[in-house]
Amino acid sequence: MYSSILRLTPVFVLASLTFASVPARGQFAGAGGVVAPAALPPPVFGGYGGLGYGGYGWGTQWMQNPYEGYLNGAASVTTANAQYQQTIQQAKLTREEARRSALQTRRATIEERLYELSLQPDPEKIRQEQMMKSLQRSRNNPPLVEIWSGTALNDLLRDIQSSHTSGLPGSREVPLSPEVLKHINVTTGTTYGGVGLLRGDGKLTWPYSLQQSIFEDQRKRLDELLPKAVEEARAGPVSAPLLNNIRSTQQQLGRVLDAHVSDLTPSEFTEASRYLRELNSSVRVLQQSDVSKYFRPAWTPKGATVGELVQQMTREGLRFAPAVSGDESYYTSLHRALVDYDMGVAQLTTMNPPR
Repeated sequence: MYSSILRLTPVFVLASLTFASVPARGQFAGAGGVVAPAALPPPVFGGYGGLGYGGYGWGTQWMQNPYEGYLNGAASVTTANAQYQQTIQQAKLTREEARRSALQTRRATIEERLYELSLQPDPEKIRQEQMMKSLQRSRNNPPLVEIWSGTALNDLLRDIQSSHTSGLPGSREVPLSPEVLKHINVTTGTTYGGVGLLRGDGKLTWPYSLQQSIFEDQRKRLDELLPKAVEEARAGPVSAPLLNNIRSTQQQLGRVLDAHVSDLTPSEFTEASRYLRELNSSVRVLQQSDVSKYFRPAWTPKGATVGELVQQMTREGLRFAPAVSGDESYYTSLHRALVDYDMGVAQLTTMNPPR
């Protein structure tokens, strides 16, 4: 008997669960027909899914009709679409913020670059400062090498020319000796040196170190070629064959000097080497197409005063070229005259600034 009861227990449990899941507002069809909702037992609260598991949950699970399901689905779609649109707009705002941040970074970079550039000195200002330092150096007993190379003389010349006061009434003139001007070399700036050793008829005055018998052949050859080159230069460009012969002889003289360096004292070798460099610089002038101007009076330094010399060099566009051997003392004398005149011009400019 107990075994029969145990076999029927699952059936009763299943039946009770089935009846408990029927909503109170529905209709129940029994064996006697349709039973009113009021006749049905009350719903079981707290069941899991309305199946009568008491003690869990707080509400009753009701079945939805088709209309409620449609409205709930439409509401879910609307909510999802609103969230999608909101996400898109937030993404656009984030992108605009990124663009704005990039522009601000770029603007800050440009402003920083401009600030750094504003701290750097102007190249023209640097050049002017260097020129002023060089002028002060040239005024105050510069090294003799800078005087003989023409650097100090050109610094003073440039300052006098820039003041535009050479013809100003009241300017103090400084006299010049014609003998000094005879030993001053000028150039247009296209070459470093001037005619130098070839002034006059092109006849060279050889130093003692090069008067040795070992240099006799090359020395006689150059004494023959250079006057011819100067004669041609007075009329126009020098012919190429003549220039080639001169340069070839110079190279031979240099090789002989190197071969007999042990036969000369250090001072003699230095003297000979310097003379050959000066000769080479003078020969380079002969290669120019406008070489004839170097032998004309217009390009010969002249003037009874420093002011007249400056006016001539300004008019012809000339600069001072380096001194050649034997002309150093004349360059030193001219430097003193230029300093005196430049200082006088500076004082006059201070009292009467140009308008």
